[in-house]
Amino acid sequence: MEETFTKEEVLFLYTTLFSNDTTPVVSEPTLNDKVPLHKSQPKRRDVENEIPYICLAVDCSNSVQSQRRFCRAHGNLKRCSFAGCHRGPQSGSFCITHGGGRRCSVSGCQKAVQTGGLCKAHGGGVRCKVPDCERSSQGGGFCRAHGGGRRCAYLDCCKGVQRGNFCARHGGYRLCTVKNCYRTDRGRGYCDFHRQSNVSIAPNCMQALQYSDVCKSHQTHMDIMPQVGM
Repeated sequence: MEETFTKEEVLFLYTTLFSNDTTPVVSEPTLNDKVPLHKSQPKRRDVENEIPYICLAVDCSNSVQSQRRFCRAHGNLKRCSFAGCHRGPQSGSFCITHGGGRRCSVSGCQKAVQTGGLCKAHGGGVRCKVPDCERSSQGGGFCRAHGGGRRCAYLDCCKGVQRGNFCARHGGYRLCTVKNCYRTDRGRGYCDFHRQSNVSIAPNCMQALQYSDVCKSHQTHMDIMPQVGM
C-alpha cells in the first residue's frame, strides 16, 4: 500500500529540511553567566610562617607587640628603688613590700591599704557576700568558709587549698623547720608554738623573723629611712 502525506505534513518536512534560516536559538543568560570569574584566587595568608617581632636586647628571644621595641624584662619600665627589687613602684618610688603605697590606718599596722584606708585584716578589701559575714572574699565574692577560693584536688574533698592544690589533710602542707618538730608550718617556716619565740621585736608585730630582730617589713622600713632622709 502506497504511503501518502497530507498537505500540512509535506509543508512541515519542507520547512524543516530545506529552510535557509540558520539563526541560532539564544537562551536567556543565567546568573552564573553574568558573574565574571576570577582568573586566580588570592593566596591564603600563612600565619604559621610569620616571624613575630623580637626584643631588641642582645640574646633575648622574647616576642614583642611591634617592631623596634623591648620586651617587659628589658624595657625602660620603672622599678622599685630598693636594691635588687624588680617589682613596679607604688607611691614613694618603692613597691608595696618595700614600703611604697599607702599603709593601713590602724595604729601600728604596716600592711598595705585595700579599700577605705584599711588593710584586708582590718576590714579593707572585698567582703564575703553572705549576710552578716565579715570575712574577706577569697574568690567569687565569698570567704573560704562559704565556698570562696580554690578547693582541694583530692576526690570528694571540699576543703580549701593550702599548697600544691591540696588541703593540709591531703598533703598540702609543710612542717615546722625546727628540728624534731612535726607541727604544721604556719608561716615563715614555723609552727604556732615556735613562731612565738621567733617573731619581730617591733611593737604589735607578729610576723616571723627574717633578719636579726625584725621581720622583713620592718627591716625594709629601717633600710628606707636613711635613703629617704638623704
